[in-house]
Amino acid sequence: MKKILIYVTLLSLIYTISALGASEPPLSESDKATVKQGLADAVKSKRITQQQYTQALSWVDAAPCEGIERDVTIKGKANLANAIKKQLRLKTVDVLQTFRSEGWTIVYVDTKVSDEPYLFYSGDPVLARKPVTQWSGAAMIFETSEVERWVLDNAPGIPKRLAACFAWHVTLNRD
Repeated sequence: MKKILIYVTLLSLIYTISALGASEPPLSESDKATVKQGLADAVKSKRITQQQYTQALSWVDAAPCEGIERDVTIKGKANLANAIKKQLRLKTVDVLQTFRSEGWTIVYVDTKVSDEPYLFYSGDPVLARKPVTQWSGAAMIFETSEVERWVLDNAPGIPKRLAACFAWHVTLNRD
């Protein structure tokens, strides 16, 4: 009986650790303080509006990427890269990151041709003919809500949490 209890406990611990590693961590308290100070300075100097400040603050304390799967194996990256090369008719594609939830996948790639795009798929990207939409460029923290709205408008049916995670990632926690 003791062995079974130890086994179940270890399995539970392994599952918990792997689940924690599978999603993007929230901002650290130090990063939050830095961002909040920058926002306070921006609103004080009138570089952003009070509304933008308030919206941005709500995103700083959010953790929308909890539950979004981020891990991809080396083999998975290779399969994605090969499929995306064919879809986009490119010579080379490097898969940098993935975000997966509820059958949707966002793949961040380096095409060696242009700015690195995020490609949005409503099903398995390997089986897709092409992405539903793509996004590249930069956005500021006070534009997080606008980025989320853009995703919801341009990737119809995408889970709201995945859209929020993407917006949060590209404006606050891009790595």
